[in-house]
Amino acid sequence: MHESSLLRIIIFAPLAGAAINWFIGRRLRSEKFTGVVACGAVGISTIVAFYLAFMHDGALQGEQPIFDHLWTWIQVGKFRADFGLAMDRLSGIYALFVTFVAFLIHVFAVGYMHEDKGFYRFFAYLNLFMFAMLTLVLADNFLLMFVGWEGVGLCSYLLIGYYFDKQEAGSAAKKAFITNRVGDWGFVMGIMLIFFVTSQAGAPSISFFSQESYHVTSALQTIGAMKPEAFAWGALWGGGITTIAIFLFIGATGKSAQIPLFVWLPDAMAGPTPVSALIHAATMVTAGVYMIVRCNAIFTHAPTAMFIVAIIGAATALFAATIGLAQNDIKKVLAYSTISQLGYMFLACGVGAFVAALFHVVTHAFFKALLFLGSGSVITGVHHEQDMRRMGGLKKYMPITFWTMLMGWLAICGIPIWAGFFSKDEILWQTWNAKILGIGMAPLPAGASKALWLVGAATALLTAIYMTRLMVMTFGGDERFREPAVDHAHDQHTHAHEPHESSWLMTAPLVVLAVLSTIGGFIGVPYAIGSLISAHPTNYIEEKLEPVVKAESSAEQTSPETRWLSPPPQAVDGAPAAGPIDRAVATESVHSAEEISTERWLALVSVLIAATGIVIGYFFYKKRPLFAAPRLLEQKYYVDEIYDAAIIKPIEVGSRSVLWKLIDQEGIDGLLHALGRAITDIGGVVRYLQIGFVRSYAAVILFGALAVIAFFGYFARSLFGF
Repeated sequence: MHESSLLRIIIFAPLAGAAINWFIGRRLRSEKFTGVVACGAVGISTIVAFYLAFMHDGALQGEQPIFDHLWTWIQVGKFRADFGLAMDRLSGIYALFVTFVAFLIHVFAVGYMHEDKGFYRFFAYLNLFMFAMLTLVLADNFLLMFVGWEGVGLCSYLLIGYYFDKQEAGSAAKKAFITNRVGDWGFVMGIMLIFFVTSQAGAPSISFFSQESYHVTSALQTIGAMKPEAFAWGALWGGGITTIAIFLFIGATGKSAQIPLFVWLPDAMAGPTPVSALIHAATMVTAGVYMIVRCNAIFTHAPTAMFIVAIIGAATALFAATIGLAQNDIKKVLAYSTISQLGYMFLACGVGAFVAALFHVVTHAFFKALLFLGSGSVITGVHHEQDMRRMGGLKKYMPITFWTMLMGWLAICGIPIWAGFFSKDEILWQTWNAKILGIGMAPLPAGASKALWLVGAATALLTAIYMTRLMVMTFGGDERFREPAVDHAHDQHTHAHEPHESSWLMTAPLVVLAVLSTIGGFIGVPYAIGSLISAHPTNYIEEKLEPVVKAESSAEQTSPETRWLSPPPQAVDGAPAAGPIDRAVATESVHSAEEISTERWLALVSVLIAATGIVIGYFFYKKRPLFAAPRLLEQKYYVDEIYDAAIIKPIEVGSRSVLWKLIDQEGIDGLLHALGRAITDIGGVVRYLQIGFVRSYAAVILFGALAVIAFFGYFARSLFGF
């Protein structure tokens, strides 16, 4: 076990930044001071994260995680829960891109929030969010992860509702908070079941890692040693591993905006654009994917749950992509794009391609943060206009924003060599080639993998179309921003403004993210593609995550990228253990010529699909930039209205008419009021015994004395017979 007290700096530096800005920044009211503190705090976290990840025995170099034990919360018998941090290869990769991308977003936000009245408050919230997110990522047990999980939910409420004087922002913040609480219920139930199942196995635990020095056992290892459950729908409510996986997935659907809990994310665009980039690109919405990859030992023991994850992911990807075609708000387009891309990640998890899912998380952080920040630059450049119908022709006014967003557009469309191509192609290939789910040898239903691939391919086509539409409507065509528009809310005409490029504080992060969106995919080039260039290609992200995604998770997969290499075999019956596996030779051995050929053809098909979508989007929307999409898509399939009619209104009516008026007012209050009236009436009768006249009291005393004499007289007569 490797320990380092530096690990706590990663989470506490942003917390310190939040405290400094809240208590000192609010008094100084200096944007320079606030910006330096906020960016510096995240910068410190970034530097420490990179150091701990890449030092000679760091998280990405050694085989053992780095631990940092702060204190013990609970210790009862064999059970122990600590406030402890751990950086292994999974959390290390996450910490790297979360801190670095967040640092760029903080720098961008300094320029974007210039002259905002709540400047210090915004950055205090932003730093507090980073503290919660990094706690979630670096937690070494489910309990501490849940603290970070709830923390990002609270901070998202504060950040989405930052413009609290706007009703839209307040409503969106409450919607996000409540929707996430629904998912969090599932997460809590999953944690409780993990404790129950591990307790029955004799090793009660909610920890991710085993630590001998603290006598802590890993809950994931305990469950991983159990017999996998069969592919059976009855296992969903059996209270076993499948039930645990489903509850955890319910939590993931809330945080990562999957069907049916996706409705909060589009409305969250009411917050400042840097919030959208931070929450919806690299941090909060990917927490669900991180949690499932972390719990891969649980999901691979529950093939029924994995199949559900794959179906929900594919359905969400396609569903959100169709809605993205019809949105006119530039940030809403990107919001539905985020939901769709998250669906890709869950599709990968559902077919056992956990590393491919995480790879897409990383590339998505680069190009989606770029696109969100680019949209913020556009919004600032056209004086806070978000409707793409009021844009057009901005390329010549905002060249840096255009060229950087062009890189993000190519990446999300999946054009080689941009980052999104490699991760999206990997997910589609893994889906096509999936044959079984988990380690239970449960075969996918006939044709399921091909059907899921078809949904993913259709989503890729729609993604290329709606993202090309965004670029054409924003930067190409006629200049529509000069046309006066009517502000119906105030019954007046708005005036046209001359567009302008953003300041260097906003464009510099765009340039860095554009570079990452272009070359970032090379950390995970699939073997079939990499072998075209090198005889022994290295898939860096696969190599680093190999110890985290267990060999059992997909050992029976025929897919080349999901068949992870097992650790070197141990000595058996006195025979010496085999020597270390030559990774290049072993990798080639699991790649048949047929598989390599199929993957390359599918990659070509993927590129053709993306190119087709770009061509369709360009020529169609160049001619008809203001084309009105079907109302069904524009109104988002009326999901909000359906939820409102089927869930919200019945709850409101039931709460008002039954819980409040009937049970509370008529029942509880009525009973209490009746008791009060009864006591009052009794008091009204008894009070005549105390009327204040001495003669009355004397008469009462006399009658009392006579009653006592009569009693003792009767008693004496009964006792002595006289």
